[in-house]
Amino acid sequence: MRLIYSKKTQSFFLLILLLALTRIDFRFDEINPGSFVDDAEYYYHVQTIAIDKDLDYSNQMPNTPNRNLNVDNPDKVLPVHSIGVGIFAAPIVFIANFISEIIALDSYISFNYFIYSFVPVLYLLLSYKLLKDVLNRNNIKINNNLMLLLIAGSGVSYFAFERFSMSHVYEFFGTTLCIYIVDRLLGENSKNKKNILSFFLPIVFFLVLTIRWSNYFLILIPLFAKIFLKKDSKLLYFDSFFILGFFSGLLLFLIHTKYLYGLYTLNPSDIFLVVEDRISSDYLRFFDPTLIFENIQFILKTFLIINISQEFGLAYFSPVLFFGNFLIFFYIYKKEFLKFLIVSGTLFFPFFSTLVLNNPGYSYGYRYFYSTIPIFIVIFFVEFKHKKHFNFYLKYFSIFAIVFQLFFESSEFVVLSSDYVTNTFGLYTKYVNPEILTGMFKSFLIFDSYLNIIFTSFIGVLIIKFISLFVPPLEFISRFRDTDEKIIELVEASLSFSWFMYLLVILFYLYIIKNIIPKKKALK
Repeated sequence: MRLIYSKKTQSFFLLILLLALTRIDFRFDEINPGSFVDDAEYYYHVQTIAIDKDLDYSNQMPNTPNRNLNVDNPDKVLPVHSIGVGIFAAPIVFIANFISEIIALDSYISFNYFIYSFVPVLYLLLSYKLLKDVLNRNNIKINNNLMLLLIAGSGVSYFAFERFSMSHVYEFFGTTLCIYIVDRLLGENSKNKKNILSFFLPIVFFLVLTIRWSNYFLILIPLFAKIFLKKDSKLLYFDSFFILGFFSGLLLFLIHTKYLYGLYTLNPSDIFLVVEDRISSDYLRFFDPTLIFENIQFILKTFLIINISQEFGLAYFSPVLFFGNFLIFFYIYKKEFLKFLIVSGTLFFPFFSTLVLNNPGYSYGYRYFYSTIPIFIVIFFVEFKHKKHFNFYLKYFSIFAIVFQLFFESSEFVVLSSDYVTNTFGLYTKYVNPEILTGMFKSFLIFDSYLNIIFTSFIGVLIIKFISLFVPPLEFISRFRDTDEKIIELVEASLSFSWFMYLLVILFYLYIIKNIIPKKKALK
């Protein structure tokens, strides 16, 4: 017997989930000029490109003595973080700004910022569709629901639905885009189209590299596609059009570093370590030959911490990345050394960044690994989709990971510390939580956790607006819990948020749902 369930019902519950995942804290707190948090510096790139239409950051960064990073011009203020997010988000924000200049759409937050906050969600959807296209093109059967679970449970979705002004969704999309172009190129029959794609592919590599300079593993994607997708063609690295495109992309990248920072460089430490003295000392230790054995021990310890510790261990908070780390040992065991080199090369720079930082990343999860996720999604469906134990683990642990994402910051047990504490690596620092896994299970038993999830999301905005039609929302909420300053701000922000913008959110999510739910769905 086959049980057909309603697409409308499925769409309704998925809409509720998307609205619950979409948090309001960062969206309702528009970034002001002069802030130095990561989120702000990425946004400054978007503003100066899309709105100011220049690369003069003085409007966004007044009185910023710690951001004079140009070695030739010490009066030139610049964000520490790279420009790639600005490049990819600017076209959409430019259109939003154009519309808002014609029609007054601003309410509690500006229309530009509102649209900007949903750009990563759009790029996450595009990534899903491109990955599907790659696998379908190679006649690899996929489970659509499982792919969605892998993406949503990877941790990268947090940076789409909450901390949208970070780079990680853009990195995820960039890796996916490179895989997609390589796949199209290797499957192209037309010589002219193949030559064009060969030329532009490495330029895209360098364009994507502007999102995060350390993602050098992108250069391995042609080899990855040839080996894992079994493309019958010569290796692209020796193609004359690819070589020409590579040096063209390299030149453009170096021109952008010279213009912004006053030096030609591919090394992110030339810029980033200028403002991170502690990291600089940890970075240099790996070049000290007298510390070789201590460094090996530290590397092995770090690998275990990253994968199985309570503090955002990949096994629980990002199953697809845990699977990716497992592949290192699997391919050694199978003596498939070329696949081992591709996987380990993909993981090297994110792993090294974590080694140097001695921290998951001062936010949700091991975020420096998120750019590699598309690689491991493809590998799973190519080589492991028929293995039941892998399917079981990735399916159910990804569901848990989505729940963990929902509960993050819902109680005192699952927030990052505002005071100095010792993290799992032994580093005494802020913005960590060495017991966040057990904290999640504690939060499940706290009623306030569920209230916080609801009322700090777009579901809460809708509820508050609905309640206001009948009674004052604060009066209603006080029946369930004490109202504090944070709740008062939340209620005021929700009431001030325009119905028009909320309708746009609904329509946008309905569009996403239409694109991810198959036309026919059945359960046996």
